[in-house]
Parts: sequence; C-alpha cells; structure tokens
Amino acid sequence: MSDEQYARTGRFMFLFVWIIIFIGLFLFFSYHGNQSSQIIKANERELVVTADAQGNYFVKGRINDYPVEFLIDTGATTVAIPQNVADKLHIVGGYPLVLYTANGEVTGSLTRVEQLSFGAFTLQNVKAVIIPKNNDEMVLLGMNVLRHFNVSQNKTQLIIKKYE
Repeated sequence: MSDEQYARTGRFMFLFVWIIIFIGLFLFFSYHGNQSSQIIKANERELVVTADAQGNYFVKGRINDYPVEFLIDTGATTVAIPQNVADKLHIVGGYPLVLYTANGEVTGSLTRVEQLSFGAFTLQNVKAVIIPKNNDEMVLLGMNVLRHFNVSQNKTQLIIKKYE
C-alpha cells in the first residue's frame, strides 16, 4: 500500500469517526430534550410522576368525564381551567375573581366542577376558576386539590399519596 492510500484511508476513518460522534450526540440530545412527564406508579393510594425535561409534572385526568391534561402546580391556589376547555365542558363562571399569575393580573370567574379525577383519585364538587382569553388546553391542578393528599418530591419524582 502506498503512502497516498494510507493517507486517504486515514482521512476516511477520521471523517467516519466524526460522523458517528455527531450522530450519537444528535440522538442523545434529541431524546434528552424531548423527555416528557411519565407516571411511574399508579394505584388507589399513590401516584408517582416523573418530571419532564423542564421540571414540570403532567398527569392525564378528567373533569366531569371529559379527558384533560393537568399541569400539577403547587404554586396555584385553585384549579385553573382555560376558557376554551370550560366551553367544551359547558362550565360557566359565576363570580368574577382577580388573579395574580406569573403573567400578571387576570380577571377570571369562579366556578365548581362536579367531578375531577386523576390517577385513581376522584374528588367531588371542586372549586375552580375559569381563565378567560386562554386558548391553552392545559388545566392547572392547584393546591385546593393537592391539599387532600400528602405531596412530596424525591429528585425528579412527585409522589402523591392519600392520607391514611
């Protein structure tokens, strides 16, 4: 083999190794960046949810038998339902209520939902607030629901247990 063939083979191997490294990095970061919240354990007494890549906890549930996705928000005082979700549920607000959110001051309307469930947990006659001009599909699960449970965090897991 000549020196020129060795040089060509070396350049090819160098390029091949770099392509493999870039593919590996791409796969690693695309998987890591798209990690979503997952339920690890769910039974009648306990629900364990892992955080998504941004540290948020999501859980599927139902309001009055309508499927929704909840963002578990320990900073929210009350369950917050976006207006478009409330419209789909045929829930109307009653009393106006001024809310102080991360996005500023908002005037919502107080209401109650007949039934709210997530995991194996079901609550009846739950206070909620309808957030107007909000086209989001995400319902905030606030402390008025979470106070009925023992809520703890272990690294990237949120553990919600029924009180005994």
